[in-house]
Amino acid sequence: MSGVESRVPIGFDRETSRRNFLKTAAWSGAALSAAGIGGFGVAVSKAQATHEGFVPLGDAGILQFAYLLEQLEGIFYDEGVNAGLFRDDFLAQIAAIRDHEFAHVDAIATTLGQLGAEVPAVPEFTYPDGVFTDPVAFLELAATFEPVGIGAYQSAAVALESKEILAAAISIHNAECQHRCAINILNLVVPPNNVAFEEALTLKQVQDAVAPFGITG
Repeated sequence: MSGVESRVPIGFDRETSRRNFLKTAAWSGAALSAAGIGGFGVAVSKAQATHEGFVPLGDAGILQFAYLLEQLEGIFYDEGVNAGLFRDDFLAQIAAIRDHEFAHVDAIATTLGQLGAEVPAVPEFTYPDGVFTDPVAFLELAATFEPVGIGAYQSAAVALESKEILAAAISIHNAECQHRCAINILNLVVPPNNVAFEEALTLKQVQDAVAPFGITG
């Protein structure tokens, strides 16, 4: 085993991972119990209840916000790749997620151009101290980023007017869900797909989550 591999969480703190999984599984079970025979109705009503803050932004405004979220994640993963924290399959997975995020960035920028809307300037993001020197801290932060992006797309999709943009947003949402599972695998969450329904987030919840990193307004 290489020096780097010995630091990444192939076998790190399995008890912590077990507790995190059980906590998530308990939440998921409670959500399903609450759904009862309402089933899809509960999930749909949740998304409808959280999308209202996105509506005033319009399609272009939603895409501008999504552009910043994708840049935040893409630059984070790029820094992780360049930090030398990971090797082999770990490095390949982090690099693949980075490439996906930047592909999303490019697609959103192209769409904004087609709409005649401005592509936002990218702020100087601020990441926590030590996150690019400690693989465990890096993966823990990655595990918080992905659900925020998922929740943002899930609510914003309901507010989009263009069916073409909606289809693209759903495609990106699906990729972000795959990223969540990939990060869960690296964090030893078992099973990695540990939720039955993704959680939709309000605009304010998303804004509050990303404000410490430099996305404001």
